[in-house]
Amino acid sequence: MSDAKARTVPSIPNPRKRLPLLIDTDAANEIDDLYAIALAVHSPAELAIEGFVATHFAARSGPESTRESFVAIEETLAAAGMSFPIAMGGDPMCYPQVPQKSDGAQFIIDAALRASPDEPLMVLVLGAASNTASALLLKPEIADRIVVMFHGRSETTWPERSTQFNIYGDILAAQYLLESRVPLIWFDTGTALTASMEETADRLAPLGDLGAFLHEYRRRNAWYQESTKGFFDLGDVAWLIDPTLCENSVINAPTLTRWMYFDHEKTHGSMRFVGNIKVKPTWDLFYQRLASAAGGSRGVGDE
Repeated sequence: MSDAKARTVPSIPNPRKRLPLLIDTDAANEIDDLYAIALAVHSPAELAIEGFVATHFAARSGPESTRESFVAIEETLAAAGMSFPIAMGGDPMCYPQVPQKSDGAQFIIDAALRASPDEPLMVLVLGAASNTASALLLKPEIADRIVVMFHGRSETTWPERSTQFNIYGDILAAQYLLESRVPLIWFDTGTALTASMEETADRLAPLGDLGAFLHEYRRRNAWYQESTKGFFDLGDVAWLIDPTLCENSVINAPTLTRWMYFDHEKTHGSMRFVGNIKVKPTWDLFYQRLASAAGGSRGVGDE
């Protein structure tokens, strides 16, 4: 394994410089991924989207979960009236540092090879890290051409341990991200990003086909309709667009144990840690971008 002590710390995104972005997502696992995708595709000034990788959530729904994520990405893009490449990811890693080959892992490799150390590809991991970790293991040299941003939210238990489903879904992959030399952003915030059905009915549903789709999608699951339902992954994309929305710091990358505890004595170089998101400005950014895409301003700044 490459020496992680030599890893570089990712820069804070520059909103005035368009960021090449690939999103690796378990889109059918939670509704928040769809909201994150919607914000990303309607932020072309800041984000140059290379495409999407559909990721499993096998720990909850089994081997068909990757296909379900693929369909959820397709549905969201169709509602947005857009088309981007989508690749099918692979299964969870079975053994430490042994990759799972898949179309998704190869898609990440190919996109990374089109990038450069001076203008790296941002790989945003909104689900289990199986595909991104496998891509790095299959082609280690892409570590110089990408930055990985991993949604590892566990705000209430950091720094002692994680309770994050993305980690639980493939602990070996999450361990490798921390241990490898790839520049790493650990996104640990988003719990407070909630919205009631009344709010999305008023502010989101009127915003074109995509706004209506995202609001109505909440009716597919009773939990999605709860006022306490978190839209966690929305925060990751919002921070890439406007880094003032969160606090961030540079910390040592800890070791992750198989029981999902962090060992801060055994570290692997430094990473950027992002937390404490500003809730109202994040939602305002989301509604503003969808309103602009729908050709109006309804929903922007409404209470």
